[in-house]
Amino acid sequence: MKKNNTDAQKSKLPFWKSYRQNMSTIYHLCPSCFPASILYTLIERTMPFLNMILGAEIVDMLMNREDKKKILAIAAVMVAGRMLMELIRSAMMWLLQIHWQLVAHRKNRDIGSKAMNLDYDILERNSTLELIAQADANTDKMGGMGDYLIRSLDLIGVICSCVGAVAAMAGLFVAAPYHGEGVVYGFFASPVSYFLLLGLLVLSIYVGSKCEARQGKIRYNSDQIEVRNGRIYWFFYYLINNYSMGKDIRIFKMSDMIRRKGMEARKNIESAQKQAIRDCMKVGAWALLVQSLFTVAVYVYVGIKAIYGMITIGQVTKYIGAITLLQSQISALFSLLININTQNLYLESYHELMAVKNEKYDGTLPVEKRLDNEYELEFRNVSFHYPNNDRMVLRNVSFRLKTGRKLAIVGANGAGKTTFIKLLCRLYDPTEGEILLNGIDIRKYDYEEYIRLFSIVFQDYKIFSFSVAENVAAGPEFDRDRVIKSLQDAGIYERVRSMQSGIDSRLLKDQQDGDEDGIEISGGEKQKIALARALYRNAPMVILDEPTSALDPIAEQDIYTRFNEMVADKTAVFISHRMSSCRFCDEIAVFDEGRIVQNGTHDALVAEEGVYRRMWEAQAQYYV
Repeated sequence: MKKNNTDAQKSKLPFWKSYRQNMSTIYHLCPSCFPASILYTLIERTMPFLNMILGAEIVDMLMNREDKKKILAIAAVMVAGRMLMELIRSAMMWLLQIHWQLVAHRKNRDIGSKAMNLDYDILERNSTLELIAQADANTDKMGGMGDYLIRSLDLIGVICSCVGAVAAMAGLFVAAPYHGEGVVYGFFASPVSYFLLLGLLVLSIYVGSKCEARQGKIRYNSDQIEVRNGRIYWFFYYLINNYSMGKDIRIFKMSDMIRRKGMEARKNIESAQKQAIRDCMKVGAWALLVQSLFTVAVYVYVGIKAIYGMITIGQVTKYIGAITLLQSQISALFSLLININTQNLYLESYHELMAVKNEKYDGTLPVEKRLDNEYELEFRNVSFHYPNNDRMVLRNVSFRLKTGRKLAIVGANGAGKTTFIKLLCRLYDPTEGEILLNGIDIRKYDYEEYIRLFSIVFQDYKIFSFSVAENVAAGPEFDRDRVIKSLQDAGIYERVRSMQSGIDSRLLKDQQDGDEDGIEISGGEKQKIALARALYRNAPMVILDEPTSALDPIAEQDIYTRFNEMVADKTAVFISHRMSSCRFCDEIAVFDEGRIVQNGTHDALVAEEGVYRRMWEAQAQYYV
């Protein structure tokens, strides 16, 4: 989902529609954010007027030598009010920090949940992975959603401040009675002077808003370069910090290559950031120059009026404060609108991700619950190619998987074996043809019910940093007896029982507190736990992709010797490169270049010339 510079500068939605969408999202994530933010904004906006009005009153009272007790009372009110409001403001800021963290955590939760629930074929796409990275990174830019809410509420506060500033400075622009002499006095007593001052105010606001908009575009474009290169950088950073890859990195001296590739991505990020800083400084210099000119003009204008007696000394502080406040608040108004519009761009990737729809058709037919596990699966003229790749991985495959039988799938790497399993489990849908369950297209069944028919151990299975029992049960709630039975059937229970906490022992070190509690286990032990997870599910069909690849020959023989008992009443599918593991299967399907080229028992296939026999003889020579 890459965006060029032109795209980066223009939102896909109108400003106010995008604004409403984002405010609705924040409210959904944390409704309590709103009252806390409103109270904070009101206090923040009221504080400047307290000092401005009461401070001017105190100065005039001092100049007029009024009663000291009255002056001290007003000063005490001003100080006490300021302290109280500052205390409340600080407390509200602390509370808001907690709410903003909640918004950020819940936003991350929603992004993770969305990613986990996308169709597998959608998640695999590079465009989807980049959109997830953008949604994760962009929603934290410019202070995240919490600051977006504060900016939004500040719009109201800024408008109120502008109205208050105009009211406070109204007396400054009332034409004074002509009591003085000279051109200077006449000029500053006439309406011409304050029209010029207002013109300079408009100019400073215009230049400031244009510069703010330009800086926002520069930052956004720089951040998108950071997101794209950040994916590359953090990939290599993960390699450096992933201790499980440390052996390969050290043996093959890969550290220089990993560091170099990571630093290339990092340099791209730093280059974009440095250029953005330079560009922003150039743009900001113009805004600063015009605003400085306006500030000087305000002091000259008010100072000369005070010198000629048109206003009092107390009014000098009030009017300077009011004019500068008006200028800053109008500038802030434009700045807020520009910043909100820029942040709308950042948040678009979040809404784009949330709007991604699963493309896989989810049927409504319930899967019949059969105690006899009488399910029949059939591939009928199935062909398939992966998204963005026109090469057919499977070609016109027709095959019927009979209930209760043990099927072995063999073939060279890339022959289509694992793809066959992915289609069977509906991780993908066929490009052509159909897959049937009991004579009905599997797409017509409720997806969640359909996949409960399968227990699967993929070749790239994962063991997580949970307890042994949680890994086996695939959840925090589990039947302890079933966990133990599954571990026993997988041949790993004795090893687990020897651990300090038995089945409650925590595995691996990558996510443990202090990285010391997790127990490291061998590849073969991980594979047996993955096998136990498949057995625990107790589904009518068991699929094992290279189930013994990490086991030694003795452990492998032990697994196969007992496996018929484990899946006695189930349908089992094995993908294996070891021909010896196929001998106990009822049927063998031989894949070659995306087709099933042979089908039959071990003895029958060895007896005939073909792919299976050549594979068998190639392996057998190492054992005889």
